[in-house]
Amino acid sequence: METPLRKRLISIGISVIAFFIFLTFIGRFYTRIDAGHVGLKINMSGSDRGVSDITEVTGFVWYIPWLTKIEEFPTFTQTIDYQPFTVNTNDGASFTVDPTLTYHPNPAEVPQIYRQYRRPLPVLEQTIIRNMVFDAYRLTTNEFKSDSLVGQRARFEAKVEAELRKSLKEDGFIYERLTSAVTPPPSLQAAIDAKNTAVQTAMALRNKIESEKAQAEIAITRATGAARARLINAQAESEANTLKQRTLTPMLIQQQWIEKWDGKLPTTSTGSANLMLGIKP
Repeated sequence: METPLRKRLISIGISVIAFFIFLTFIGRFYTRIDAGHVGLKINMSGSDRGVSDITEVTGFVWYIPWLTKIEEFPTFTQTIDYQPFTVNTNDGASFTVDPTLTYHPNPAEVPQIYRQYRRPLPVLEQTIIRNMVFDAYRLTTNEFKSDSLVGQRARFEAKVEAELRKSLKEDGFIYERLTSAVTPPPSLQAAIDAKNTAVQTAMALRNKIESEKAQAEIAITRATGAARARLINAQAESEANTLKQRTLTPMLIQQQWIEKWDGKLPTTSTGSANLMLGIKP
């Protein structure tokens, strides 16, 4: 025989189970649109099948699963690293492109994007958007010859960017940035490397010649300076000697001799009278 307590516990248990069943059931009728997303309520039956006029933003959205569904489109920045592909210049050279695209859907255009393609964003990135990237490179590359593409890389990338920006905007996407590695064919790359090596070798040789020329000019300048210094010294010495020779007259020499005489008369071994050397009596 069941006691009142046991009956009460059974009743509570049934109520809890019923409540969770209710939550599970009612949970099928709402979803939450995260921040940074646009939610689309899509009719699944009737003559109005497709995207309704209601565009949900953040928050909870109520819907009937068998009549409608909710699609979420992120509107924040997306970055896609595509697999490399090849494109051809107008002279037949094949370049390999390895692009990475950064973009985001225009929130105001999300309903139209879904009306047009009826695909979630990850699928569009690998189909429609990838084709836009490929076509931007393909059309632009075909305007260049192989050597001009290598030599005018900045102009090439600017044209690719302009083409891709236009295509994305027309379909409701906003371009942010495109980075890529553009690799020429092996034969052209080898020619570019050889040319770069030749240019670097020529530059190194030219720098060496200029350095040696500068060193030679320095040596010549130093030698010329030393020679001029020696010449100036020799000329000065010569002029000094000439001046000395001009000023050393006999009377001047005799006067200098008298000035240096100590007053003593020299003597001779012949016993002759003492005479002052060099002075006549």
